[in-house]
Amino acid sequence: MTEPAPSEPTELVDVFYAPFVRPLGNLVILVAQAEATWLKLMVALTGCTEREAHCFLQKNAAAAKQEIMPLAKTAAIESSELEELCRSIETFYGDRERRNRLYHDEWYVSLLETPGVPATRGVQRKDGAVVWGDSTPNDVWELARRFRDYESLFSHIVYVLQKQKSTESSPDDLPDRC
Repeated sequence: MTEPAPSEPTELVDVFYAPFVRPLGNLVILVAQAEATWLKLMVALTGCTEREAHCFLQKNAAAAKQEIMPLAKTAAIESSELEELCRSIETFYGDRERRNRLYHDEWYVSLLETPGVPATRGVQRKDGAVVWGDSTPNDVWELARRFRDYESLFSHIVYVLQKQKSTESSPDDLPDRC
């Protein structure tokens, strides 16, 4: 005798938050993929270990850019890709901050509008200022899409760097067939 499959659980969040469930779920996965690829990029650029690369996730955008861009400029990355990487580092860190607000701030229903509207409230670590958020599901979808784009760019640059490295390490005097 086989047991019936468990039924799909009902939503665990209030109805006010239901429109955010899918976009936030996508955001969680796409951020994880982008950050994992970011670590691979740091390893490829710096030669450090993945564990050591985690320190780049703790830096602010300016500090990370200051360390990474000279390394990227010495690598064989096309100028257009280098410019895109430079822009993306800045926005990646800003988007990580927006993601942190969505993940870690308190979610509540603002009753200033009818019907009530989901919003967030948090406190900045650096200065203790209260931060209010009023993201819409579309805002979260757009943020998730940007993390998908970061992953794609970082992955491409890792590929370029690995290809360059393998070309440098293979001697030119080998016969075409081994």
